[in-house]
Amino acid sequence: MQPHRDSQKRIYSKGATYFITSNTYERFEYFTEPILAELFVRDLWYAVELKRFKLHGYTVLPDHIHLLITPKSVATYSDVMQNIKRVFSLQANQIMFSVPSLEEAESEDIYPRFLSSVSPTQPSDVASRSSDDPYSTLQWTTMLKRMQKRFFEKHGLQHDFPKFRWQKSFRDHVIRGRPDFKNHIDYIHKNALKHGLVKVADDYDWMWVEGMREPVFD
Repeated sequence: MQPHRDSQKRIYSKGATYFITSNTYERFEYFTEPILAELFVRDLWYAVELKRFKLHGYTVLPDHIHLLITPKSVATYSDVMQNIKRVFSLQANQIMFSVPSLEEAESEDIYPRFLSSVSPTQPSDVASRSSDDPYSTLQWTTMLKRMQKRFFEKHGLQHDFPKFRWQKSFRDHVIRGRPDFKNHIDYIHKNALKHGLVKVADDYDWMWVEGMREPVFD
């Protein structure tokens, strides 16, 4: 085991699985906006690609998220969360507060800052991807600009969303055995139902657990 050096004294245990909860700042319900929920899910799957951790499940609720992950040798779960939170904040604010003129859309590239934030040690891996790879620079730049355009078409330039921020730090729980793992998978699966967001658990767009088909976006 390796102790973490922050005030929460996190403990890293090789091969351990963690249930993680992170809240938005002051529990503002950013994720009622599907564009932002979709962006988080896209960033999460991208982090799986770059940080090589095992994702067992996630759910994105209006003001918080739950993840169930098993880190591998590339990154600890603190590294994973730091990168996911930092990258999402950067992109969410870019989408919400940059004026989406056609001229800017052609000249401004959101992706390089995203890449350097997620994986400063792996630029060659991503840079070498073909342009039709869903994780290529071209595909991500195009996707982010499209999401930005959708957001401003829907909300206009003057909207009520504050600058995106996460609540400081996050809560973690070390999974202790198969029953504990199953309990947390079930919790993720049914959490939106518990909050009254859907009538059938599988109908929630921003939830995924092992065994379900991975989400497919337009």
